Amino acid sequence: MNNLGAKEIVAAIVFMLMLSANAQYIVQIIRKKISPTLSTWIMFSTATALNAASYLKATDGDVVSGVLGLSDAMICFLIVISIVVFTRQKTRFKPFEKYYLLAAGVVVLFWLISVDAFTTNLLVQLLILVGYFPTVQNLLAAEKNPESFVAWGLVLLASMVSLYPAISGDKVLAIIYSIRSMVMVSFVLILMYRLKTRKERQK
Repeated sequence: MNNLGAKEIVAAIVFMLMLSANAQYIVQIIRKKISPTLSTWIMFSTATALNAASYLKATDGDVVSGVLGLSDAMICFLIVISIVVFTRQKTRFKPFEKYYLLAAGVVVLFWLISVDAFTTNLLVQLLILVGYFPTVQNLLAAEKNPESFVAWGLVLLASMVSLYPAISGDKVLAIIYSIRSMVMVSFVLILMYRLKTRKERQK
């Protein structure tokens, strides 16, 4: 097995892990068991799409090395489509989401003026990092864990595995994306575990 073949196989594994992590979520939307907030997912979709676009431009279209970020963008888009088609929600943006989208617009403006896809991608990754704040805030305020250990665990595994194609391809942006994802997802899992153990102690 040559290095290119190994990278492609690992990238495919990352994609399948990400798809598996979110498949149940999408199925629950389709079955109308949950009704996620459309505005929130538009926010996520905007940031991950901007990340994918700036990454592809900065790396001359290296899809394999940046599979984690590209998978994120595709899955967020699928979730937005699922919400629009199966829940018929009206879009109502919260103040945080409005400022977030405004910040995304500023980043796009920076890209258009500077024509610097690399720096644009770094700014978008910072934006994605900020996007975790509401989830972290909810977990800190929650009485019981509202998140799925399986889903977040699969995302963490995908982030870890994605380091191989990112490092093999020597793509700094992809490496940063993987490490950032690992750190933030691990932090979310720690907060989830904290809630779980607190609930067990209360019992």
